[in-house]
Order: sequence, then structure tokens, then C-alpha cells
Amino acid sequence: MQITLSQQHRDRRRARIDRLVRFAVTSSGLLVLMTLMLIFFYLLYSVWPLFRPVSVSLHAQLPIARSAPALAVGLDADQQFAYRIGSDGVGEFLPLATGKPPIAARLAIRPTLLAVSAGRNPLYALGQANGQGVLVRPDIPLIKQTSAQPGWQFPFGDQPLVFDRYGHALTHLALAEPTENKVILAAVTDDNRLIVTYLEPLQSPIYLVDEPLAERPDRLLLTPDGKTIYLLNGNILSVYVVQDPVQNIAQNVAQNLAQHDGLHNDQPGNTRISLRERVTLGKEPPHSLALLSGGNSLLVQEADGRISQWFDVANHQQRHLQRIRYLEHAEGGPSLLATETARRVFASLSANGHFSLDSSLQPTPLLNKTLVPGVTNMAFAPHGDGLLLENAQGLHWYHVTNLYPDISWRTLWQKVWYENYPQPEFVWQSTSGSDNYQAKLSLIPVIYGTLKAAFCAMLFAAPLALAGAIYTAWFMSPGLRRVVKPAVEVMGALPTVVIGLIAGVWLAPVLERYLSGFLLLPWLLAGVTLLCSAICARASITRRMRSAGWEVVLLLPVLLLTVWLTFYLGSWIEQAVLGEPLHIWLGADYDQRNALLVGIAMGFALIPIIFTLSEDALFSVPPALSQGSLALGATQWQTMVRVILPCASAGIFSALMIGFGRAVGETMIVLMATGNTPIVDGSLFQGLRALAANIAIEMPEAVAGSGHYRVLMLTALVLFIFTFVLNTLAEVVRQRLRARYSQQQGEL
Repeated sequence: MQITLSQQHRDRRRARIDRLVRFAVTSSGLLVLMTLMLIFFYLLYSVWPLFRPVSVSLHAQLPIARSAPALAVGLDADQQFAYRIGSDGVGEFLPLATGKPPIAARLAIRPTLLAVSAGRNPLYALGQANGQGVLVRPDIPLIKQTSAQPGWQFPFGDQPLVFDRYGHALTHLALAEPTENKVILAAVTDDNRLIVTYLEPLQSPIYLVDEPLAERPDRLLLTPDGKTIYLLNGNILSVYVVQDPVQNIAQNVAQNLAQHDGLHNDQPGNTRISLRERVTLGKEPPHSLALLSGGNSLLVQEADGRISQWFDVANHQQRHLQRIRYLEHAEGGPSLLATETARRVFASLSANGHFSLDSSLQPTPLLNKTLVPGVTNMAFAPHGDGLLLENAQGLHWYHVTNLYPDISWRTLWQKVWYENYPQPEFVWQSTSGSDNYQAKLSLIPVIYGTLKAAFCAMLFAAPLALAGAIYTAWFMSPGLRRVVKPAVEVMGALPTVVIGLIAGVWLAPVLERYLSGFLLLPWLLAGVTLLCSAICARASITRRMRSAGWEVVLLLPVLLLTVWLTFYLGSWIEQAVLGEPLHIWLGADYDQRNALLVGIAMGFALIPIIFTLSEDALFSVPPALSQGSLALGATQWQTMVRVILPCASAGIFSALMIGFGRAVGETMIVLMATGNTPIVDGSLFQGLRALAANIAIEMPEAVAGSGHYRVLMLTALVLFIFTFVLNTLAEVVRQRLRARYSQQQGEL
């Protein structure tokens, strides 16, 4: 046959169009893969700083002109100045970067003791031999205020305050500032008395506690809230609780005014102190004690050099101080301890310069390094990004890179014993009302909640959707199928936020009221359906309707009647057996917005997807296979089970995997239909929190670049990897199923 020029032109045009379409499809697929890779690498880029190694590097060395040893050293938040308070009562500021001369000022006359309150803007108490002292705070300008000079503030006046009204020298001193410019001071006098004093600007000191001690203590610590006092005698630690140190201030003020002289008020205050417990810290007296940020954890460096962490644990409705863990160190022996002011991070430095940086949540040090030896004072910058050491050669300023000390693979994936918890647990609790709060960012509760919600939804949706697809594709009449299938598909267009709203506002109270009915309903519906099927199989009057696939019209009224009777009788059975509704009988074990509610609501959203894809797969099986099976004498049910289902298994498996993937990534239903409680609980009556909902809830409030923000990015990465791996495995299984049954169809 001769090919004309017009035919050649059309063939070339068709070839060009085919190549163009092939290029467009290939390019689109590559763009999709590239987009997925970009999302993956962006999430990985956002998460990587969480696992950057910790580093400490020397920035500068500053000589010290004064010969008096320092009682304290420190850095400002911007690390413009270092400051030190000498034993001669002189405080000086040393510029770190400009090279200008130090700025010195006299603060007190020969202080014998120094105490500091933890915080970004620390307050120092300088005690003198006569029981008096001053309170002073370093005042360093912001980095933008280049012309301003640093100085010292005296918020309670520059005249000495009377710490002990009887004028005895102080042997131990501790300071707490629960609120700004309201100070609680604890001290031990040389006549072995424990005193607690409340100080406020322009007010006379209020003496809250003045109690004699049986033994002379070796150490004194006061928690930042001023409510707990630790006294160490040898290896015995006494824990005292100051009852209402601030609430009863008004009554003490009234007593002082009645005496017209706060310095001679011998009337006891309404505040009392009580000994809560005595704890043995070891066989020998410890080297040193320190409080971590927040004051809930106590660090004890024992006689063998090991450092242990202690905090209160509730036991039989009482709190007891308990050793929680030993922190591993490469080198033992006495060392100098320094704690950060805002995080549970501390450093230990031995006499030969071995430096360890630790976090209270990590069993091993974040960093081990050798620094300068012979250090006598050590202090962190307020943000923990700087470290100041003092030895005989002067001050040594180090830069510290330790952005996320409390986040590691261990804290994300393993149980952690958090402060004041009775035992190690998986906890997600990112924020609190307290500034001293330690974030708890375990991924296990949200991952567990995600899988729990997805499995509950699939348990509800998969049987209904598959049974509906089987009946619609094989048993239902064509006329009824043309109505039912589009109606179910329209359900998929219902916004999930509407489903979540209905579930949270309307369905949750209904589920609570008819809880027993909801629990009995699946079993009763299955039993009634089987019973009706058996009756229809024996009734000749329904044979014509049954052959046309209209028996569902007779079944629906029976099922509706069963639902009504189940709810009605369920409430009656609850009252008869339990004497009260089931949700009240369960008590705290029942949460109105729980996993059962999520399973029903999310399962309702998954049914259209699973139903549509499964029904299409079943309906697409070649008619020759089913007709051949029926011709050989098989029943419709035998044909469905042994011929249709195996051939459509690849499509059904895809439908289930797509439904499960959507359940894992669902946000709005889980967000609105649960209590959003990140707990690990297998009960259907408890709430949960899923990965997607967790991101939606907390991402708007997370500070960009913070540990909370990056852990949320990590949860997004985990969700991305999980769905990607799940879909990949599902596609591999689907391809194998398709190849297997396609080969069997070819053989037939």
C-alpha cells in the first residue's frame, strides 16, 4: 500500500506528540520526586542542629590587677563584660573585647560570706562579720547602648542591712529571689542558729525563722522559691520546709509596725519551719553540693568523686528526697561545680583542668575536655553560651556551643526520669507556666497516639468499606449500584474539619451517654445480619427480590430497629447491673474525647476512600473468570471468595494502604475529637495526640530555632519517612500481587 505525504505528515506529528507527552509525564514524575527530596532535605536541615556536637573554645585571657581572691565571677548576657567580686569588697568590670581598663567600685567592707540568687540578672548578698551585709546586683548595659558604662545596683540601699538582729557573725549564707526585689535570706550564725529573713526595698527586715540547731552544719542551700532549706552535717542532709514564706509577710509586717522597730521585734512570726526528713548521702561526707536551675534537683559530689542527682519523689502521698542517677565521669576526685541559671546543665572542673559538661537528662557527659588547671572560680553566662574561669594567671573566657543539651536520641526515644516524677516515663510536655520548667519532648507518646488512632479508625472503616464494596460490586442490582456508589463517593467530599466538629460537639456526649450500646452494637448488627441472611435464604417469597439484589431494602429497617433497641436496652442494663451509667462507673478511666470517638469519626472519613478503590478493583475483574466459575457449579459466594477476591487483591490492598496512610496523616479530626493528651495508654476510653495534630497545635507557638521548634520539625520528618516507607512497601506488595494473579489469569 502506498503511503501518501499527508499520512507521513500525520505519523510524524503523532510521533512528536507522543515524545512530547512522554517527556511531560517523565518530567512531572521527576519534579514530584525532586519535590519530595527537597522536603526531606529541608526537614533534615532543620533537625540537624539538634545533634550537633558540643564544643568549648577559648576566646580571651584577661589578667587581673588586684591581688584579692574572688568570691564570685560572672558574665553578662551579651558577654561584653566579665565581673568579679573580691574578698576585699571591691567589685570590678573587665571589658572582654574592647581592651579598656577595668572599672572598680567598693561594695562592702571585708565580706566574709557571699551568696547569689540564680537568674539572668543575679543578686549577690555580701555578709560581714557583725551579722550585717549588703545586696548588690551587676548593672551592665545592653549591647546597643555602647556609650553606657556598667555599674553596681543596690536595690535595698547601699547601707548595711541587718541579717541577724542579734549581731552574730554568719557562718553560712544562702539567698533566694522568688519575685523581683523580694528576697528571702537563710543563714546560720556562729551561735548555731538558723535564721530566715524576708527583705523588701524600703521596708525593715522581717525575721521569719530563728531556730537553734542541734549540730553545726557544714553546708547550707536554699531553693529559688525560698521554701526548702538543705543543711548538711557530715554525710547527713536535713531537709527543712519553710511554711508559707511569703504569704504570711503581711501579718509579720503588722507585728513589726506594732513594735515600732523591726530590729527589736522578738515576737515570733506566723511562719514556721519544719524538718521534713533526714537523708544519708553516702558513707562519707560529700565534697560539694549544688542546686540545678529551678531548685528541684540537688547535685551531690560524693567522697569518691562521683556526682549524683537527687530530687523529690512522691511515695504514699509524701515526698522524699531520692537519688535518681549517677552521672558518669572520666575522672574522679574533688572538682569545682558550676550550674547554668536557665537550664539543667552543669560543669565540673578538677584541679588538674579536666572539664566535664553535663545535662541532668543525659547519663554521660556532653563534653570532656582539658582546660586550664588550678581554677578557683567558675561561672556560666546567663544563656549558657559562655564560661568564665579564674586561676592564678587571670580570667579565661570560653565560648560554649551547647544549644540543645536536653535533647538526644535517648530523651526522644527512651524513658526518662524527670524531676519529681515517681519513675522513668515517656512524656511530651513542651511548655508550662513556670520559667524554670524543663521541657519534656519524648516522641513516643505522639507516635503511639498516631498509630492508635489509625488502627482504631481502620478497625472501624475497613470491615464496613470492604463488605460494602463486595456487596455493591457483586451482589447488588445494577440500578441500586448506580445510586449507592455515587452516594458513598460524595461522602468523601465532606471536609474533615466538619467531621471533627460534629464528633467533638455532638457525637462525644452521645457516645458518653450510650457507651454500652456503642460497645454492643457491632456484635449485635453482625448477628442480626447473619440471622436475616439465613431467614432470606429459606424464604421463597423473597427469592425474586434476592436474585435482583434488593434484599438490602428489607435489611435496613431491621438494622435500624436493632440500633434503637441496643441504645435503649444498653442504658437499662447499665442501671440494672452497675447502678449508674458506664462512663461514671469507669470514673477517671474514661475521657469523653477518646480513642473510640476518634476511631468512629476518622473511620467515617476513611470509608469512602477504601470503598471506592476496593469496589473498582472488584468490579474490574474480567467477567469471563466469574462466569466460568459459575458455569462450573460454584455459588456466587464461592466465586467471590475464591476467584474475585484473589484477582482484586492488589487493588484492595492498595485501598487499605491508602486509607491507613490518610489515617496516619489526618489532622483536623484528631485535633478536634480527642483531648490531645500525649499519653501512652492502650485503653479505648483515653485520649491521645497524633503527630500531625501535635504539629498543628504547637508549631504556631514554637519559637523559631528553639529546641521545641526543631523537635516539631523532627516529628514532621518522622511522619514523612513513615508515610514514604509505608507507601513504598505497599506499592511493592501490590506489584507482586498483580504479577502473581495476572500470571494465573493468563494460564486460565
